[in-house]
Amino acid sequence: MNQERFDLDDDLDFELDDQSQDIADIEEQLFDEADQTIEPWAFNASLTAATIDGRPCAEIYAHGTTQFPRKAQHPFRRELLARVTASEIVAFPLVSAPYRHDFLEPKYDPLKRIRIPFSSLGINGSIPKSVEEFDELLTALPTGFTKYARLGLGLKRAYKLIPEALARDDRLSEMLLTGGDTAEIHGSVFHLGIERFDLIRRSIDRITDRSNAYSLRDRRLLTFNELLHRADPTRFGRAVPRARPGEIFELVQLRGRAQNLSPEDRQAAASVVEADAEKLVKETPRKLLGLKAVIELVTLKELIGTMEEMLARNLTEPRWQAFFKDNPFILSLAFPHPVILVEDQASVGGTLLSGKGESVADFLLQQRFTGGLALIEIKRPSSKVLEKDPFRGDLFAPHRDLTSAIAQVLDQRTQLHLNFTLKAQDPKLKDTHISSVSCVVVIGTTPNGIDQQRSFDLYRHSTRDVAIVTFDELLGKLKEILRLLTPLEPPPAQQTAPPESID
Repeated sequence: MNQERFDLDDDLDFELDDQSQDIADIEEQLFDEADQTIEPWAFNASLTAATIDGRPCAEIYAHGTTQFPRKAQHPFRRELLARVTASEIVAFPLVSAPYRHDFLEPKYDPLKRIRIPFSSLGINGSIPKSVEEFDELLTALPTGFTKYARLGLGLKRAYKLIPEALARDDRLSEMLLTGGDTAEIHGSVFHLGIERFDLIRRSIDRITDRSNAYSLRDRRLLTFNELLHRADPTRFGRAVPRARPGEIFELVQLRGRAQNLSPEDRQAAASVVEADAEKLVKETPRKLLGLKAVIELVTLKELIGTMEEMLARNLTEPRWQAFFKDNPFILSLAFPHPVILVEDQASVGGTLLSGKGESVADFLLQQRFTGGLALIEIKRPSSKVLEKDPFRGDLFAPHRDLTSAIAQVLDQRTQLHLNFTLKAQDPKLKDTHISSVSCVVVIGTTPNGIDQQRSFDLYRHSTRDVAIVTFDELLGKLKEILRLLTPLEPPPAQQTAPPESID
C-alpha cells in the first residue's frame, strides 16, 4: 500500500529562536496589557502591618470559605500568604481554589517558603501598604512567577515541576532565589539562581511547544488517514510522519542511554539501523563496527548464560537439539574447519520394506569450502562417558551410553553412503560429497579425576572415525571466544607525586 510522507516543516515550524521572546513572556505581557480580572474562585487577600524581630513588615493573609468538603465546623480559613520586609519577600504559596480539598494548604509541601531578596531582583524594595501595592511589587519577579496575591503565589502551573522536583528531597522546606546560575543545597534551603531558573523555564517552554506541535501533526495525520485515505486509498496513500533531522539524537539525549526502552522500542531502533546500514557504513564505519562488536559480545554472553542454565537442569535430548538448531554456531566449534548446517533431523536412509527403521541424524552439516558432509549425534549432558568403577588398575572403560552413541552415528554414516545417490537429488545437497563423512558425538561432561580423564582421552583419541565432544567443552570454547573478543580494560592511571615547590 502506498504511503505518503508528510513534510510538516512549513506548517509546524516550532523551533524557537534563542534571541526571540518566548511564549511565557508573550503570555505574561498580554495578561498585563489586558488587565484581566482574577478568577472568581480565587480567595480574598488582606494586608496587615506588623513587626518581626523588631523590624517593620507587612503580612499578607489569604482567607476564604472552603466549598469541599462541605463541613459545618471551621469552613472559614485565614492563612499567612506572604511577609514583606524592606529587604525581601517571603512567600508561603497556598492552594487558592476553594473547591479543592486542600484549599489554603501549602502548595508545594514540604517546600513551604520561597524567599526572594530584593537584591537578587536588582531593585530597591519597600514595604507595601495595601494588597494592590503588594501586587505591584510582585511585577518585579522573574517571568514564570505568579504575580497576583489572590492566585496563591508561587510559580505558574507550567513551572510547578520545579518545586515538585525540590519536594523529592523531604529535607528542603525553603527555596531561596539568588543571582547567577546557582543550584545548591544548604541544610533545608535550596539556593536557586535566577539565571538557572530562567534557563529551566525556557527549556520547559520549548519542550511544551514541541509537544504541542507533534500533537497537531499527529491529529492532522489521523484526520487525513481516516477521511481521504479511507475513502480513496488508491489516490491518497496512508500518511506517515517524516522524522525531523536530529529527532532520534534528541530522543537519545533526553533519555540518556535509554535503559527503560520497551521491547517494541528496541525492535524499532534495530530496524532503523538495519534500514540505514549501507549509509552508516559509509558515513560512520567505525561506529557501525563498534556497534557490531557490542552486539556480538552481548549475544555471546547471553548464549553462554543460556547454556549454563540449561546444563544446570536435566533436560531431554529434544530440548538440546532445539537449542543447537537455533545456535548452530556452537556445533561448528566441534570442527577444525568452517561448516554450515544443512538439515536437522535429517533422514539418511535405512528404511525397511515395512517403512520402519528409518535412520535419522540429529544434524547434517556441510564443510563450507569443500562440500564434505558431517553427522552430529546429540545426547544428554547427564549421559555417562565412563563406567563407574575401573576394570583394571586405574583404567576406566567407556560407558554404554558413549559406545551406543558412537555405533549410532557410524550406522548413520553407513546409511548415508548407501542412499546418497537418491538423497543427492535434494537441492540442499547440491555440491556436496561423501568421500569423507565426519562424525561427531556430543555427550556428557568431562570426567572428574586424573585417572578418569586419562581413560577418557585414551578412548576418544582411539576412535579416529568419530570425534567425541562433551557439553562443558563446548561451553568452555564459547567462554574462550568471549575472552578473546572482550577488549582489555586500560590499566589504572598511575598517580604522580606533585612537583616539589622551589623557593
